[in-house]
Amino acid sequence: MEMRASVVALMAAAMLATSCAAPDAAFTNIYMADFHSDEPANCRTSDVPQSHGKAQEFFSRARQVDYKTLHDNYELAPCYVEGTLNRQGKSCDWQIRAGATGSVQCGEQKLYFACDSCNDLFGAK
Repeated sequence: MEMRASVVALMAAAMLATSCAAPDAAFTNIYMADFHSDEPANCRTSDVPQSHGKAQEFFSRARQVDYKTLHDNYELAPCYVEGTLNRQGKSCDWQIRAGATGSVQCGEQKLYFACDSCNDLFGAK
């Protein structure tokens, strides 16, 4: 009985800690503003998410990675969409590239993202 009480107390503490801690990458008010391509013949608007909702979905599915992981393991596609979002009450700029990678710039801090389960958000390659 004492063991069960300890397990229940531990689980309750873990749930409380996770429910109070907002995820580092909690983004709201995602607005898509523009599309850019360094290779318009090879990388087009159809290769990136094309709505505010798809951008929101990208950031909800993507995992935050460090720059080295992004650089070493993912393609830096020559086109991207960009816009603004809110993070922790501050306005930030974001980009999502055709290679299913992204970044968020909040002041001096830059966060990097990769999504291995977002193919449905991007056009056919």
